[in-house]
Amino acid sequence: MKSSILDNQKLEEFRQENKLQPFRIKQIYHNIFKNSIIDFDEMTDLSKDLRKKLKEKFYIVNLEPVKIQETEDTTKIAFKNKDGHVFETVLMYHYHEKENWENKLNRITICLSSQIWCAVGCKFCVTWKLGFISNLTDKEILEQVLRANNYVKNKFWKKEDKTWHKIRNVVFMGMWEPMLNYENVKNSILMMLDQKKLSLSKRHITISTSGIVPGIKQMIKDNLDVMLAISLHSANPATREEIMPITQRYSLDELMETLDEYVEKTNNRIFYEYIMIKDLTDTIEQAKYLVDLLKWRLAHVNLIPYNENPVVDYKTPSLERILKFKKYLEDNWITATIRTTMWEEIKWACGQLGYEKVKNK
Repeated sequence: MKSSILDNQKLEEFRQENKLQPFRIKQIYHNIFKNSIIDFDEMTDLSKDLRKKLKEKFYIVNLEPVKIQETEDTTKIAFKNKDGHVFETVLMYHYHEKENWENKLNRITICLSSQIWCAVGCKFCVTWKLGFISNLTDKEILEQVLRANNYVKNKFWKKEDKTWHKIRNVVFMGMWEPMLNYENVKNSILMMLDQKKLSLSKRHITISTSGIVPGIKQMIKDNLDVMLAISLHSANPATREEIMPITQRYSLDELMETLDEYVEKTNNRIFYEYIMIKDLTDTIEQAKYLVDLLKWRLAHVNLIPYNENPVVDYKTPSLERILKFKKYLEDNWITATIRTTMWEEIKWACGQLGYEKVKNK
């Protein structure tokens, strides 16, 4: 059975068995992580014999893209793992300006999955309706980035200057919950931060969680100093419990106490994700609860207009109502942004991953 090229121990054993100089490992990693190569045959700075031996012993990526859907701003990739299970990853392209957009690409964000489907059960989300299959391994998480970087290289390759864009921002906001797969998520992040590998900035990696307190506590203990986003969605305990059953396990008070520990340790601002659901979370009364909760805390609120779909009976508020909610927060010294919904109508947006499969059940 082939081993992952990301298995440092197996790769070192291979190096010693074949009497390779250590710089050969650096070459392999440079090809994978810097040149976005996922095929040994394309590593032309290695001998044919070495490439053949590597192919016999290792694989670079095991994930198979089974469906790719594109828009101008977004790409959704459905991956199948070695067990035959399918999950989704989304790439988002951020432009300086829309005119002449091909030459104005600023950065690329990847929305990673850490689980195959989800068991948390947030009532506004489509994904949980699929149930839960399994956690992704640390290598399967990282392979999403490697596959995406190779895809982006082919999409944006400029022959004249031999340059291409790479993933800059990573958000664990795909199929979910990262804190219920903490060790694999942590190990994948360490590889992303490793200067010999992806060498990403810790400020460009965000873990999003529904509020799994033990995971956040472990993150603090491990000094995993990346950004943290909390799926809050209501600061009223009763409303939050209605739409997020996980609140029955980890109360809002317990969650906020843990987040205060995180901020004290890291001095990082926390991003609070807040879905605007018509007549449920979008009222000024709900805004007052939010102000009371976040007052004097290092926080930023992302207001997310609910992404409607036929399998969940919630509606999106009017823009006027969302703006009124945002103004109330800002008048009370809470910074807030209205999140731009990317391609909600084709069911690629937050809370909609897996829609096609749910629809056909």
